[in-house]
Amino acid sequence: MKITEQALGADIKKGQLARLYLLYGEEDFLIRMYTDKLISLAVSPEQREMNFRKYSLVPGADKGSREDRPPKIDELSDFADSLPFFAERKCVLLKNFDPDCLEKDEFEDYTALLSDIPDSTVIIITRENVEGDPKKFKEKLGKARMKKLIETADKNGIVCELAQFSEAKTEGMAIAKCRRAGCELSNANAAYLSECVGGSLSLLQTETEKLCAYRQSGEITREDIDALVPKRVESNIYDLAKELFSGRAGKALKILDALFIQRVEPIIIMAALSGHFVDLYRAKLGQSARKSYSEAAAALNYGRRAFVMKNTYSAANKLSVTYLADCVAILYKANRLLNSSKADRRQLIEQAIVEIAALPR
Repeated sequence: MKITEQALGADIKKGQLARLYLLYGEEDFLIRMYTDKLISLAVSPEQREMNFRKYSLVPGADKGSREDRPPKIDELSDFADSLPFFAERKCVLLKNFDPDCLEKDEFEDYTALLSDIPDSTVIIITRENVEGDPKKFKEKLGKARMKKLIETADKNGIVCELAQFSEAKTEGMAIAKCRRAGCELSNANAAYLSECVGGSLSLLQTETEKLCAYRQSGEITREDIDALVPKRVESNIYDLAKELFSGRAGKALKILDALFIQRVEPIIIMAALSGHFVDLYRAKLGQSARKSYSEAAAALNYGRRAFVMKNTYSAANKLSVTYLADCVAILYKANRLLNSSKADRRQLIEQAIVEIAALPR
């Protein structure tokens, strides 16, 4: 049966357990949180040595690499079918299970086992977007074996897709967590914090706890966030672009220098920089077509990254289509040289920034 996150949480609160769970989606924090809750409900910590098995798997692993593959069907069946040892249940976790790792007959054996799990056993299967690419993840979910796995879990247990939180919900979580700790976080600073951690709930939890421990009480300021929260590369790139748009090439190069001091790979810096300017160019084209940011995001398949289009719409207001097109052309040329020439990679990126700074805005 397919259920929502709210229904899953309600079942756990009631102590209700199914024999089979499939938790998948782009929000790894929620997948791990609900997995831990299900395991705790199924088997207490003192009972786990004999009654719990965990297999941490690598999606897409080579079939010849035994340690990265799911357990052999005989191994899994022997554990799942035997009675629990001085406990009510046994529990198995197949973390990041990839059915494409299996041979055809193995997969058929797996689906047969998952269709006939004993009442005394709970099997939890998870699948996260470990590659961080929403498009590729969606493609993998659409493959025949993954569809068959979802269908099997739907018929014999619980299926729950845990998608990424919306921008507003993520910010609300940070604000609520701060209040529980006796601190205050404004909506604007919550949005800034979410941007710094790239919308990751896992990082948001960690960094919010750090900020609350530092501030202890009262308001958490933007200065606190800047001092304590390490920015993702994308956030530094946004700041770098802002300096360029304001005509401060020197400050833009200082931000670039800081990224190199942090040993960020040039190819990652260039990818983030190019991606940001492409987003800005698309946003400007959307504005020129008199479309809202949400309409543009939908038309360009931004999906859960619609917040990116929202941010770039604001930044693109004062920039011309011609200017942004020239920026993209400069970065395209730099990208080609970065991948094909033996020139100094840092120098290539610096040259691109200087060329962009020289453009009439």
